[in-house]
Amino acid sequence: MSGLTHHKMENSDMVIYFSSFFISVLLLFMAEKKYFSNKFLTIIALIIPILLAGLRKEGIGTDTEVYANVLYQAAKEANDFFDYLGKNVYSSFQNKPVSNWEIGYNLLVYVSVKLTGSFQGILFFTHFFIIFLIYKGLKDFKGYFWTFWAILIFYFMFYGSSLNIMRQWLAIAIIFYGTHYLQQNKDERFIAMVLIAMLFHNSAFIGMIIWLVYKYLQAGDVKKKLLINGKVIDNDIIKILMILLTGIIALLGLSVIANFLGSINSVFARYVRLYISGTVHLMPMQVLRRLPLLLLMVINWRRLRVTSPSVPFLYCMTILDLIASQLGGITAQSSRIGYYFSIYEIILLAELTYVQKGKKRILYYILIAIYSIAVFYYDNILMGRAEIVPYLFYFN
Repeated sequence: MSGLTHHKMENSDMVIYFSSFFISVLLLFMAEKKYFSNKFLTIIALIIPILLAGLRKEGIGTDTEVYANVLYQAAKEANDFFDYLGKNVYSSFQNKPVSNWEIGYNLLVYVSVKLTGSFQGILFFTHFFIIFLIYKGLKDFKGYFWTFWAILIFYFMFYGSSLNIMRQWLAIAIIFYGTHYLQQNKDERFIAMVLIAMLFHNSAFIGMIIWLVYKYLQAGDVKKKLLINGKVIDNDIIKILMILLTGIIALLGLSVIANFLGSINSVFARYVRLYISGTVHLMPMQVLRRLPLLLLMVINWRRLRVTSPSVPFLYCMTILDLIASQLGGITAQSSRIGYYFSIYEIILLAELTYVQKGKKRILYYILIAIYSIAVFYYDNILMGRAEIVPYLFYFN
């Protein structure tokens, strides 16, 4: 393929994705500003990215071929759900029982196929739940931001990967939606969300780390100040730094943690084998790509802290995302753990914009838009992660 042809394909892919994103967000903006019927515009806005996902061809997103299509074939041929679970499929160069995949995702696949009779039905319903739960999670989260802006950031930073690791994004969306239960001190409901998420992807146990971090930040007097070398330090800053230190120690002692967890039982041993069995190597590019956000966090700490009580939690999620990104030297699956933390950056970036005033707010809109688009371009166009370009409709 010539360089000119490849460049044209890249541009057309950008147009398909970007036009869908901007039309969706424009409708959400109009709904939030109550220009027209709020519910009608919101439904149309959310249907756009769902249809974009549902109408794509097999292969747009690596895992559509790795497991989604083979499970579709098994579900199509099955007489009932238990017959489906008992079938074997060929995936990743080996025969595997359908029951190897999580029961929640298997149920979604089976019901989608029986309702629609098509592979596109699986893709449509998968993203129906992902997009709806992300949107609902944003609406229910107690913070200071515009939902339309947070959704646009999600589209640029995470929509591409959601077309690939669909099971994990279902799990992430469920936990993200459940975050408002933490804010309401309904711990049992959040834990229930984690358990439901684990029915779609086993990595969702990471939700318990999110719960522990939130409870740690809540513990003690949140207004307490510490005096260090004559300077008053906000107790929340100390707690955030403790999370950072704990994460670094966990990375350095990963082999010890892996051996300990692996010795507990077969379930933990499987998690160790999948996610943390190996040697951690410094990945400077993962630090560099997060540097603009980290700088904005440092600059705006005081302004954000006064406005939003959720800021310490959002900062901790970004730090844990940075820590998890260093697991990429083990396997690609290891680094994906970070998505459970980085999803909260769409709220943080939206709040960073909201707290600005006048021309400075416009500047932040521009800077964060450039940053988000750069992430999309680097991940999906330049690096080709998730294999979502070139975009093809299923009827092409």
